[in-house]
Amino acid sequence: MGTVVVGLNTLENCRAAVEWAADAADRAGADLDIVCGVQPPPVVDTWSVGYGREVLDQLDAAAREELARARDLVRDRVRGEVGVRLVHDHPRPALLAAARGADLLVTGARPHHRLRSGVLGGLQLGSTSLYAAGHAPCPVVVVRGAPAEGARDLVVGFDGSPAAVAAARWAAGHAAATGGRVRVLLVQDPHRDGHRAGSLTAPVLEGFLDALRVRVPGARVSASVVRHHHPEDVLLEASGTCALLVVGARGHSALASALGGCTSHAVLHQAATPVAVVPRPAPV
Repeated sequence: MGTVVVGLNTLENCRAAVEWAADAADRAGADLDIVCGVQPPPVVDTWSVGYGREVLDQLDAAAREELARARDLVRDRVRGEVGVRLVHDHPRPALLAAARGADLLVTGARPHHRLRSGVLGGLQLGSTSLYAAGHAPCPVVVVRGAPAEGARDLVVGFDGSPAAVAAARWAAGHAAATGGRVRVLLVQDPHRDGHRAGSLTAPVLEGFLDALRVRVPGARVSASVVRHHHPEDVLLEASGTCALLVVGARGHSALASALGGCTSHAVLHQAATPVAVVPRPAPV
């Protein structure tokens, strides 16, 4: 790994993501790049030019203060360099630009500000995190909850597709670096996946795992096949006991995991642990 990028709006909202990114960078011996996007206010007419500049200056000052606080928080936790960057652009393109050439992009969630399901508070996934997970050129980790205490193992949602294969390979490399294990979880919906259930059997999975162990020496991997009408429920339950839940992204036109758009949407919004979305490699 060379660089881990983490998006920041305020440290209050992104503290968990910044700390997770710092720990990931330190384990990999990578640099940490903390990025904050500030969109300049629109100029309505010639009379608003000066006002727009004043607003931008205020936004800049606030963003630089947040970046400094974030850097001070994790400076001693990372062996590599800890840099901060203020980008005058909307957070979405700012993060995507920063992710080019990076090995990992980390984003967070923001607090709820209204009552949901009778509970005040909690975290919700912002549009920027969803956009990054569906469009970034590198793996994206969305941190909306802390992993279970002491957990180091990873769970990979798998269906045999190229996107799922990429996710499993990335998870094996990440686990080998962190001392964790990987559980490749094939969740088959009897209704939706019945036509392909015969091709993705336990022996086929074991063959894939053997190849994965050769590809990533030292990787500790296992597989499980679960038949369930709601794959997202199985993955969400697994997220409660793992350090990281990993899914694959089919492409950049929309967020769609290796297990289907509805499943990925549920996992990203409800998982109890950080979620990694791994893009499918570009064709050679």
